[in-house]
Amino acid sequence: MTPKKRAKVEIIPDESLTAIHQVACMLMNISDVYYFLSYYYNDEVAVAGFGAHVQDQAVTRWHEAKKSLKYITGRGNKVCLPDIQRPEINNWDHLNCLTTALSMEKELTNVLQNLYSTAFNIGDTETLKFVREFIPKQNTNEELLGKEIAELKRRNEEAQM
Repeated sequence: MTPKKRAKVEIIPDESLTAIHQVACMLMNISDVYYFLSYYYNDEVAVAGFGAHVQDQAVTRWHEAKKSLKYITGRGNKVCLPDIQRPEINNWDHLNCLTTALSMEKELTNVLQNLYSTAFNIGDTETLKFVREFIPKQNTNEELLGKEIAELKRRNEEAQM
């Protein structure tokens, strides 16, 4: 039996690689924020199902970061994460944490859209496939965070009356 031949792996062009490193780092930071948020939630304080969504996103975002790193190494590149500081979330209230999570998700969406455009312009079809997996999830996450922020603001207003 002869060994299977592996297809030649093309390294990720520098134009895309920097953004993929940024995506991986941002996903790790977002995961941290979701883990922090998960401690705010129980069944009484969230829109139905949002507490479970937050816990799921903490794990999902971490796995997506790992997937990004595997994608980088799988294409023959080395991992070199940029120094992106995660927000200092230790003393935040609930609303600030949610607002920051939404802001981080929007920033990640912008980076992914720019990465998609770059990959398209240079003909990097593998990176295009990679990015297409993330963009629909981004829209859903942003929408759910926006709804939860609106609900929390509404409850805060009612409590002040």
